[in-house]
Amino acid sequence: MTLNLFGKLDGIKENILHRKFKLLRDNPALDGERKIVTSWTEGFVDRDNKIVKEFQTTFHSSFWEFYLHKVFKEAGFVIDFSQDRPDFIIKSPIDLNIEAVVSNIRQGDKGEENRNMDNILSMLEPPHLQENYNEFLDEAIVRNSNAILSKSKKYVNGYANCEWVDQETPFVIALSSYGQIDYGREYYYPLLALLYGLYFIPSKNGFSTVTEITKPNTTSTIPVGLFNDNSFEHISAVIFSCTTTLGKLTSLSISQSLSSLQLNTVLNVRQDYEPPIYKTQMVDPDNPEELSDGLFIFHNPFAKKKISKEIFAATNILQLTFEDRVLAAEGENLPIVARLNMPKYLFNKFIPIDVDKKFNRR
Repeated sequence: MTLNLFGKLDGIKENILHRKFKLLRDNPALDGERKIVTSWTEGFVDRDNKIVKEFQTTFHSSFWEFYLHKVFKEAGFVIDFSQDRPDFIIKSPIDLNIEAVVSNIRQGDKGEENRNMDNILSMLEPPHLQENYNEFLDEAIVRNSNAILSKSKKYVNGYANCEWVDQETPFVIALSSYGQIDYGREYYYPLLALLYGLYFIPSKNGFSTVTEITKPNTTSTIPVGLFNDNSFEHISAVIFSCTTTLGKLTSLSISQSLSSLQLNTVLNVRQDYEPPIYKTQMVDPDNPEELSDGLFIFHNPFAKKKISKEIFAATNILQLTFEDRVLAAEGENLPIVARLNMPKYLFNKFIPIDVDKKFNRR
């Protein structure tokens, strides 16, 4: 059974509904997208009877939970919904506690409602061509740090003390970034810095090692490299995405030929390990985007309870480790660097055919 995501709720006025929810609900061309997000809730138990309201009014956190639910089912996990926290209590193939969280735009900064054509086209701007890239990266690190630390604190001071939570069970934080207006171009660089202390330098196409970064527009610093000692040994890993948004739904809808009227085009940029490093993918049923494409999991080398990479073997999650100061990545599909979701008539007008050359030219 699925949740009734798009039904009218008592006491919820139209003016407080989230703009993304209203777009999904009202646009007749998004019938495939509605089918997909509804399918993600098959078997999902609304334990506190408020997640549909949250989906309609605040959107991102519930959207992320629905997506994770589908990914975990794809991975073959058995989820126990008998308790109201943490968000996902996994009972098979191993015992695992997972808490979902999203990062949000700093209060006072421009919201997504201010996105314009420049913001949309910036999805295809590689870091070495982006103005003020360092500020963009630092803001992403700060927003994502706030989200992870909040859940870490809640686990240590709260969830870990619940009688049904075994502290010997691995604990994972699942984070989706919505922390700035162009979050879709963060890639995995903010988490490499935040968790492993590897700060991306576009001009070098490489990394420098850092222990802190300065918050944008301040003189304050925050520590990074959280997984470089045992300070966060209670966190086994962090799952991360910056591409789980409406574009994900459209890409999946195109891939599965679900929409009766498909008006948009989706172009992905993916990173390979052999030249040319960056490759473009025009999404269609013959070149699909899969459910777990765009997901990363960062394993904590100092975790008290490590988790095996094998438990995600049935997915396309890119798994990262940083053992003995050596970064390694393993996955079934090339990771998504950026995704552009645009009406076809605008795509044909604005997007050149050689996007990959821009990314590969240095």
